[in-house]
Amino acid sequence: MADVQTLVDRNLEFAGGFDQGDLAVLPRLSTLVVTCVDARVDPAHILGLELGDAIVMRNIGGRVTDEAIEQIAILQALGTALGGDDSFGLEVAVVHHTDCGASRFANPQIRQKLGTIAGTGEAPIERLAITDPQTSVAEDIDRLRGAPTLPDQVVVAGYVYDVTDGHLREAVAPASLRGGARS
Repeated sequence: MADVQTLVDRNLEFAGGFDQGDLAVLPRLSTLVVTCVDARVDPAHILGLELGDAIVMRNIGGRVTDEAIEQIAILQALGTALGGDDSFGLEVAVVHHTDCGASRFANPQIRQKLGTIAGTGEAPIERLAITDPQTSVAEDIDRLRGAPTLPDQVVVAGYVYDVTDGHLREAVAPASLRGGARS
């Protein structure tokens, strides 16, 4: 547990200068970032996020799963309830990346082995597979657009982060959930 202790020690340093205990529950930017758990893809670093700027949801591959859709719907409802304004709309940025570990899930032998080791079987691993981040971002944006629990005022956009050069590139232009492009 030496690595965890390193993190606990770092927290002591962080807490020693902490002066942001009055941050609001809702983020300053009304933004939710869905991205991968990969340690090379930390949204605070790649997007320049400060504490309180955005909501960040991370999972394997940064995929828009049924659970992610459910949580986005709840967060949208929370924003509407706390903001006291029915026009509140989250801006959801789906960020996938190059050289994602989930690309290995496209290989049936790897899926079978991982499914056996994890005790999950192959199906959940196959659902997370990414063969091309540009394509997977578009698929996930389509999943959001097809989610009946999400209101139209949610804005969605897709991006691919390049782990080799640090650039974030637009894959799907920002648009209201079931509407046209937004500027």
